[in-house]
Amino acid sequence: MKLFRVLLVTALLVLGSISAALAQDVVVANGTGFTIHQLALADSSAQGDAEDLLGNGTLAAGAAITISISGGSKGWELIAVDGEGNQVNWQNLDLTGVRQIVLHANGTADLQ
Repeated sequence: MKLFRVLLVTALLVLGSISAALAQDVVVANGTGFTIHQLALADSSAQGDAEDLLGNGTLAAGAAITISISGGSKGWELIAVDGEGNQVNWQNLDLTGVRQIVLHANGTADLQ
């Protein structure tokens, strides 16, 4: 019975660490110089449309938002749309260990 408890506790700890690795919060900072009216995060391997993370809000130049991602850390794409409908994409992002992303208008991003 004691061995069963040890195995159960060990299994729960392993499962807890795996689920924690599959979810992380990332701060996305708007360094584009323009107000973002739509911001979406998509898993490049997933099918379908990405959900707008801002809802009815906007992300002003210089402002930041915290988002939660779940799943693998590699292959993410961020899509930003300004008030005139212009779109900038940041593709194939590897978010392994990343806590902050600073977006730039030229399609580059600083991952920190």
